[in-house]
Amino acid sequence: MRKVILFDNDGTLSDSVPTVIQATNQALAARGYARNTDEEIIDGMRIKTSARMLRHIDSDDEKLGEALAEEYYAAFFSRINRMKLFDGVADCLNLLRAQTLILGIVSNNASDIVDTVLSQNGIRSHFSIIIGEDNAEETKPGPGGLLQACRLLEVQPSQCIYVGDSLSDSLAAGAAGMPSIGVKWNHHDKIDIDSLGFTYTVKTPEEILSLVD
Repeated sequence: MRKVILFDNDGTLSDSVPTVIQATNQALAARGYARNTDEEIIDGMRIKTSARMLRHIDSDDEKLGEALAEEYYAAFFSRINRMKLFDGVADCLNLLRAQTLILGIVSNNASDIVDTVLSQNGIRSHFSIIIGEDNAEETKPGPGGLLQACRLLEVQPSQCIYVGDSLSDSLAAGAAGMPSIGVKWNHHDKIDIDSLGFTYTVKTPEEILSLVD
């Protein structure tokens, strides 16, 4: 039986993609850069925010990337009260905690944003740790954040399972030696979840319960 369930947040627990798109284009427009398409922004969410912002403007200026990331997060925070969970997520988390499983977050988003979103949706207390891009030893698709979570929770990767919605989630779990679950309810991303190499895939949050026994 698994001891720990680790989750991605954006597109997995929280329906955040529209907010990410709006905040990204607001930050770009404020500096006179062209808007990016929804697909370009969604694809960029797989990597660290400063690198993503540079990709959107085809630049390698690291200082500019850091500044744009800060401006993106400011725009995101101004919309954060709009962030809701996907249907069925809260009930699933309640049932997982009732099984005395330990839950955690490993996200490429900033940990304070994840904390705020979970808190305002009433589920922050379910999670023992939140690892974001600001406190991760390595962001996804590298395995460092997942391995860091294992050390902090004093478990082996084989005792965990990682739940996500993207190729970077699958790659990170695979590199960490951790089984993974790909979720299919992020309707904003048209990618075929079955093609990404997850150990399992699910259509509803309830299906996760049968995979963690």
